[in-house]
Amino acid sequence: MVSNNIPSSRHHGAPKHGEALLAGLLRCRRCGRKLTLRYTGANHTIPRYSCWRGLLDNGEPRCIAFGGLRVDDAIEEALLRVVEPGAIAAATEADAQTVSRQDQVCEALVRDLEAARYHADRAFRQYDAVDPANRLVAGELETRWNRALTQVATVEARIAEHDAAAPGSSSLAALDTTRIETNLRAVWAAPTTDARLKKRIVRTVIQEVVADLDDTAPEIVLLVH
Repeated sequence: MVSNNIPSSRHHGAPKHGEALLAGLLRCRRCGRKLTLRYTGANHTIPRYSCWRGLLDNGEPRCIAFGGLRVDDAIEEALLRVVEPGAIAAATEADAQTVSRQDQVCEALVRDLEAARYHADRAFRQYDAVDPANRLVAGELETRWNRALTQVATVEARIAEHDAAAPGSSSLAALDTTRIETNLRAVWAAPTTDARLKKRIVRTVIQEVVADLDDTAPEIVLLVH
């Protein structure tokens, strides 16, 4: 990860806060150099990809340049189609882990309850066996018994809270594949989703995108590795 975060021709560079999805991933098909990114528009929010390195380094003619919105949208749509099956698998795995954690908590609480009941029963037997005439000892044992009973009640209340909070059945039981896919797209498009997170997902799936312009069409041609 450290190596890939180096901003060089071989690596992508660290994902930054900007909204451009393909920053550091685009390579010019004509000269092989990495495309640079700048933001245009009144609020500097519209990405534009350009092949400037030849011009800046050697005074060569600029190769290609194009707006980034349509390109990012096309890559985003292709990416989500690829990732959606993984999202379903991830949701299923997350649901299974949630159920497993709940089971582990329930088992731990049951063990705590067994221990608390054992201590309460032991305290009662000690209190029951003492001579009532020995008030000092009887009072101390009664206090211990009451504390043990309070602990039993506390653990029982925790078990009741856990059972009330736990879903009655798998949380995925009411969700179909379409809803999971829709949720993935909604989370992806949400303004609260960190752009760097989306870029890390893109870089996990995509190694590089080779870009060119078809002047006769006119179209932006992308080859995704």
